[in-house]
Amino acid sequence: MFHFFKKSVSQITEEPEPQNEFERAARYHCEVRGLDDRPIFLADVKDYDGDSFRLFPTLDSDAPSVIYNNRYKLVFRTPSQPTPVWTGRVRGSTYEFWKMDELTRLRDEQRASFRQRVSLSAVVRNLLGLPENGEILTSAYYSQDYDQCEVLDVGMGGLQISSSHPFRQNDLLGVTGLRLHHDPQPFALPLQVRWVAAEDGTYRCGCAFHAVPEQEERRLCAAMFSLQRASLGRM
Repeated sequence: MFHFFKKSVSQITEEPEPQNEFERAARYHCEVRGLDDRPIFLADVKDYDGDSFRLFPTLDSDAPSVIYNNRYKLVFRTPSQPTPVWTGRVRGSTYEFWKMDELTRLRDEQRASFRQRVSLSAVVRNLLGLPENGEILTSAYYSQDYDQCEVLDVGMGGLQISSSHPFRQNDLLGVTGLRLHHDPQPFALPLQVRWVAAEDGTYRCGCAFHAVPEQEERRLCAAMFSLQRASLGRM
């Protein structure tokens, strides 16, 4: 009698190939600019195959008309500094997207993220906690105390406020009723105080955005890009 034994073979699991630098950056929104740094539109990279890719407008709008074979800068809004930058050549387009290839890596942008000086009124208050799982900030997280504040500047990373209340470093705050550019819906954003400076009975606070939901981040990105274009006089 013959006995057959099945040889156990350990299953080989294929490890995913590590992402290259462009793929890592492409997880974030990018500013599409002319080679003279003129803002064109805010976009998301899709369908990158190691050579070519498509750029879709971040918001629900048509892709701008473009002349084929021109090169444009792609400046990615990654959370860390410095900011990675490439150029790419336009190979085709529809009203939905641009198709690009021939990526060339440029020197990183060392400057901090764009900050727009503004003078906007908003409401600020301490938070009892932070939203989880991408939830939008609601009144359930607000403390009862609140203060009117002036927003002095705003960027993708945070904003600066002037308030009569002496907030402290690392306080968690919520800013509400903030209207940026032509966005009809006010923002409600969670903040963490990074620094405080007292002057003439008021307190200036530099605040970083904290756990902003994806959909609000997209709105904020678009509003900041519009503010940048407006500040450069290129509406």
